[in-house]
Amino acid sequence: MIFTDIKKKHSSHALTSDVSLEETARAAEFFLSDGVIVTGAATGAQADPEECRDVSQSVKIPVLIGSGVTCDNLEAYIGANGMIIGSHFKEGGHWANAVDPQRVKRLMRKRSSLLNSL
Repeated sequence: MIFTDIKKKHSSHALTSDVSLEETARAAEFFLSDGVIVTGAATGAQADPEECRDVSQSVKIPVLIGSGVTCDNLEAYIGANGMIIGSHFKEGGHWANAVDPQRVKRLMRKRSSLLNSL
């Protein structure tokens, strides 16, 4: 499957500022992307939950959250089709560190709890 990162972190958004995120998502869908990824502006930066909801409502393909998911904000993204979690799972929440199994377990327990309460 091919998922398209439609809000590319670390890139020049000035070049695409006249195109909405929803329009970009619909273009990815039109060009047969299997899903889209919405990220924050930098590695580990939180994706805007409202933008994620807007994108989800504008396409029929899966929408994944590509950055910034933590235990503290997980509830804002629980309706997403998927999440790419990297930095939060690392020691101290820093992308270059080793994976901290306790951080992974804590987030997965919270995810299960949130899903069970729906």
